[in-house]
Amino acid sequence: TGELASFYAKKRSTGGRTVLRRLNRHELRNTLRDLLYLNGPQYRPDAAGSRLVDNNGNGSVERTGNDPLRFFPEDEEEDGFFNLGDHLVMSDFLLKLTLGAVEETLEQATELGPRPEAKSHHFAGHLIEGRGRNLIETVSRELNQGYEMMAVGYERYGRVAPSSLRGGVGLSTRYRITVEVSGHNPRHPWQETVSVDQKDPFQLCLNIADTKNGGLAGPTSTPEALWSVPADGQRKVFRHDVWMDKTWTPWLGWENGPTEKFVRPEKIVEDYMPAQFFKRPDKKVDKEGHDNWGLNMARLLFKGGYRGPHLRIHSLKVEPLLETWPPRSHTALYGSGSGEEEEIRRLLLSFAERCFRRPVDPDEIEPYVQLVLKQQAGPVVKVAGGVKDLRYKVYEGKWDKLPDFKAMKAVSEGRLPKGFIDISASGKKEYFGMVFEGKVEAPRAGDYTFEMASDDGARMVIGGEEVILHDGLHGAELKKGKVALEEGEHVIRVEYFAYGGGNSFRAGWSGPNSAHVKLSADPLHNVSQPKDTKEGVPPYIRAMQDGYAALMCSPQFLYLKEDPGIIDDFALASRLSYFLWSSMPDKTLMDLARKGRLRNPVELDRQVERMLRDPRSAAFVRHFPSVWLRMDKLGKMPPSGGDYQFYKNLRVEPLLMKQVTSYFGDILGRNGRIEEFIDGDYTYMNQTLAKWIYRREGVRGERLRKVKLEDPRRGGIFTQPGVMTATANGVETSPVIRGVWVLENVLGTPPSPPPPDVEPLPTDTREATTIRELLDLHRANESCNSCHRKIDPMGFAFENFDVVGRWRDGYRRAKGPIDASATLSSGREIKDIIEFKSMLMERKELVVRNLAKKMLTYSTGRRLEAVDRGELDRITAELGKKDNRLRELIRLVVKSDIFLKN
Repeated sequence: TGELASFYAKKRSTGGRTVLRRLNRHELRNTLRDLLYLNGPQYRPDAAGSRLVDNNGNGSVERTGNDPLRFFPEDEEEDGFFNLGDHLVMSDFLLKLTLGAVEETLEQATELGPRPEAKSHHFAGHLIEGRGRNLIETVSRELNQGYEMMAVGYERYGRVAPSSLRGGVGLSTRYRITVEVSGHNPRHPWQETVSVDQKDPFQLCLNIADTKNGGLAGPTSTPEALWSVPADGQRKVFRHDVWMDKTWTPWLGWENGPTEKFVRPEKIVEDYMPAQFFKRPDKKVDKEGHDNWGLNMARLLFKGGYRGPHLRIHSLKVEPLLETWPPRSHTALYGSGSGEEEEIRRLLLSFAERCFRRPVDPDEIEPYVQLVLKQQAGPVVKVAGGVKDLRYKVYEGKWDKLPDFKAMKAVSEGRLPKGFIDISASGKKEYFGMVFEGKVEAPRAGDYTFEMASDDGARMVIGGEEVILHDGLHGAELKKGKVALEEGEHVIRVEYFAYGGGNSFRAGWSGPNSAHVKLSADPLHNVSQPKDTKEGVPPYIRAMQDGYAALMCSPQFLYLKEDPGIIDDFALASRLSYFLWSSMPDKTLMDLARKGRLRNPVELDRQVERMLRDPRSAAFVRHFPSVWLRMDKLGKMPPSGGDYQFYKNLRVEPLLMKQVTSYFGDILGRNGRIEEFIDGDYTYMNQTLAKWIYRREGVRGERLRKVKLEDPRRGGIFTQPGVMTATANGVETSPVIRGVWVLENVLGTPPSPPPPDVEPLPTDTREATTIRELLDLHRANESCNSCHRKIDPMGFAFENFDVVGRWRDGYRRAKGPIDASATLSSGREIKDIIEFKSMLMERKELVVRNLAKKMLTYSTGRRLEAVDRGELDRITAELGKKDNRLRELIRLVVKSDIFLKN
C-alpha cells in the first residue's frame, strides 16, 4: 500500500511547479468584464455563473441567461479545486465557445448609435396603480394621496415597485435611487397581534430584480441597501447608486415589518374595537356586504388615523447616471473612430498589454494590426434584412420533437409582408407548430453562416439542404450552421414547434464581407444590430472587433504563463489578482510591476489590504470557502419531497451558500481568528433560515444578517446547514461521508482509499436498524477497520444534524434516538458535537495548517507536494505567533516561497 501511494503521488506530481494553466470559467468571465469595462448582474464579482436549469419543466436542462460563458462545460476539478493547471485542458470545442463568448462581450462593449434618452423617473404619492397589496394598504390609498403605505413585511407580497417600471428601467446604466420615507407608530395598542421590535428602528431594504426573469420575488432579486428609518414620523432621505440592466427594476420592502398573516383588519377590529366589529354578511343575503367586508373592517381602522406600525414612502426617484457617451467600454476599443493606421496600432498595443497582462513589444502585435487593416479594406455588402415572399402555416399538436408537417393539415396560414419570421403570428402560446417558407438572396457566391435560437425545437433548410437542426425540448440556445451559396435567391424553410409556454424564435445570417442580417422579428440576443446605418456595422468597427477577438483567443490571454524559478513582477501581479479577485491585475498592480516594487514585502502587505477592500474581492469570498469546504457538492443531490419540500419551494439552497460566504467574509473583513470557524458564537440567517432550519423566532426579513447564537451546538462554520447539506446525499445522512469530509477538509489528514475488494456501504441506509449497527458490521472486516476507526467517529459527532442541517434528537421512521458519542482512534471519548468542537480546538494546529495548505493550492493553481512541507510548516508556525488571524494568513501566503516561485 505504501508503494502504491508513493507511485500515485509521483504520478500526480508536477515537480513543485504550476503547470501552464488556462483561465477557468469564472476567471475568464471576470477578466472579460474588467478588460472590456463591462457592467451587469452577470458580471458581479461573487456571481456563481450560470447553472443547468429546466426551462420548460420537462426535464430537459440547459443554461440560459446573460452570462457570456453560459454554454461552457464545467471545468474539471480535483478535491474541489477548479483552477489546477494540469486539469484545465483546452479543445477545439472549448476554443469555439471562447470565440463566441469573446464576440458576444465585444458586442456588449460596442455602442454604435446616438446617445440614448436617459429618462429619469420621479414618483410622488402612489407608486402602485390600482389596489394595494393588502386591505389596509388599499384603504390607505383611498384616503391618503401623498404617500404609499407599507403595513407589512415582504415575506410573500410586501414588495413595493412602481407599476410603470414593472417592465424594467429601459436603459442599462448606473442609476441613483433616492427614497423619501418616514416611520410611524412603533409603540401602538395592537402589539400582541401586530408585533414589531419596539427597540430597533424600522429597516427599509432596497432591492433590484430582473422583471423578465422571475419578477420581484424571483431568484434574480438582489438586496442592495438596508436603511434604518427612525420611527419618529419625520421624513428621511436615502440614496444609493447601482448598475441596472434595462429589464431590471428597483423595489422596496420593510425588512423587519410585521408578518402579513397577523395584520388582518377583521382580527384587529374584533380584538381591539369589539363595539364596532360585525360578522361577515351571508353572501346569499348581502353579496356586496360580503365582498366588501374586509375593506369595511380596514376602513374602521383608519377612523381617527391608523394606529398600527407602518412606513410611508413619500417619493422615489430613479435617475440614470449616464455621464459620457460613448461609454468607456466603446472609446477604449475604438478611440476617435478615425480608422487611421496610427490609431489602430496605438489601440491594439494598449489593449494587448492589458490583455496579456505584461508589456508588449510593437512587433508582437504586427500580425493583429495587419489583420485589422485587411479586414477594414474589404468592402461591406449591403444585404436587405428579412425573407422575401414569406408565408407561414400553423399546426396544432403536443410534440416533444419536430413532427412531419408535410403529412399534416394546417389549421391556419398567412403572409408576413414585413418579411420577418414571427411565431406570434400563430396567435397561440403553447402546443403548436409553424412552418415558414420564403427566399433569401445571397449577394455573391461564398460561405454563409446562419444562426438560430429556438425554444422549443426547430429546423432550418436552405435550398433543400438542412443547415441547422435543434430538435427536442430545450431553451433558446444559439446554434449555427454554414452553407455554400451561389449568388442569387435561395428558398428558406423553417420548421418550429412549441411545447409549453415561454417560447421564442430568433434567427439571422451573414456572409462574405456582409454585416449580420436578421431573419426574425426579434434580433438575436448576442448580436448588436446597427443603430446608425442600414449598411451594417462600419468596416472599421468590424475590423477592430476581429483584431481584439484574435488577441483574446490567443494563448497569451487564455493562459497564465509563469517561468520556472522566481516569477517576474508581472506574473506576480497576475498571481495576486487571480488569487484575490479571480480577474486580471489593475493599473496599480501593473504600475508597481513596471517599477519592480511589487515583491517588496511591505508593498505586498499594502496591496493585500487594498485588494481585500476592493469590491472585486467578493470573488475570493465566494470561491475559496467553496473550495475549502467542498461546497461544490451543494445541489448535486438536493433534498426534495416530504419534510424537505420547503428546500425547493423556498429556494433555500442559495441562502445556504450565502450564509457560508457571509460568515467567511465577516471573519476576513475584521481579521478574525481562524478558531472562529470551529466554534464562533454567531452566524448569518434570515427569516427563512431562522424558521425552517434553526426553528427560531424573532428574525425577520429576507436579508441575511449577523445573529448571536443561543445554542452552543450551532457555532462555527463546520455545522452550518450548507455544509451539512453538502455532506449528505439528499435522502439520509452518513457518518462515513461526513467523517471523510472532516479528515480531508478540516484536519487535512485524508484516509487511504478503500481496498478494491471491499463492498462499499449502501448510500441509502433507511432500511437498516441503525447506521451505527451497519458500520459496526462493516468494521468487523479487518481490512475496513483500520480506516473506519478513524472515519466513523468523526462523522457520528454530526449525526444530530439532518440532511438540511436541522437539529434532530432521533431518526425518522422510528429508528430510535441518535447516539452521537464516539471513541476516536486515539482512544479519546466524545459524547456530542460540543465535545467534538472542543477536540478540534485542542487540535487547532491541524485545522490551521490544512486551511493554509488549501489557500496555497488555491492561490498558485497547483497541488502542494512533499517538497513544500517545510514552507507550509513555517507559515503555520508564523501564523500562530500572529494569533491565527485570517488576513495574516493571506499575507504570509503571498510572501511565501511557494507563492513567489514556480
